[in-house]
Amino acid sequence: MAYLIVLLAVLARFAPHAPNFSPVFGALLFGGARLKGRDAIWFPMALLALSDIVLTTQVYHLRLDWTEPALLAAFASVALIGRWLRERVSVRTVLAASLVGAVAFFLISNFGVWLGGGMYSPTWKGLLDCYAAGLPFFRNSLLSSVLFTGLLFGLYEFYLRKLALGRSGASEAPNS
Repeated sequence: MAYLIVLLAVLARFAPHAPNFSPVFGALLFGGARLKGRDAIWFPMALLALSDIVLTTQVYHLRLDWTEPALLAAFASVALIGRWLRERVSVRTVLAASLVGAVAFFLISNFGVWLGGGMYSPTWKGLLDCYAAGLPFFRNSLLSSVLFTGLLFGLYEFYLRKLALGRSGASEAPNS
């Protein structure tokens, strides 16, 4: 079930949504925490990379460029934060991870854009200008990270509890 949740969350990127408001961070955090072994990182990252290629080349009709490795590194940081959550899942740690994941993505992806050159001067002022230009997108990233991370973890816990109740109820003999 956890694999299906990650797949559906990544596929949701293809549905119309506000800029930077999608379940991607939630999928990465959830996958990092709930998928088995190495799948926790490579499975959501592979789905995300494939969806990025399709979205960029087929939907938006753009070319992949030098920012793609920086974006993938930023997404990987979110998955690694999810992996850290594995043995620490609670409302507090999931909320903290959703905030830290969005901040990590913002810092790494914008640094990659600045580092790549061309759009911003290679100075501290250029770096600050790059981060300032990304702030309008950061708000949606932060909100969607908190919302979808909570939703994915919450729905999965609900599913596990319903499954446990179904199993315990089915094994009990009726009183007659």
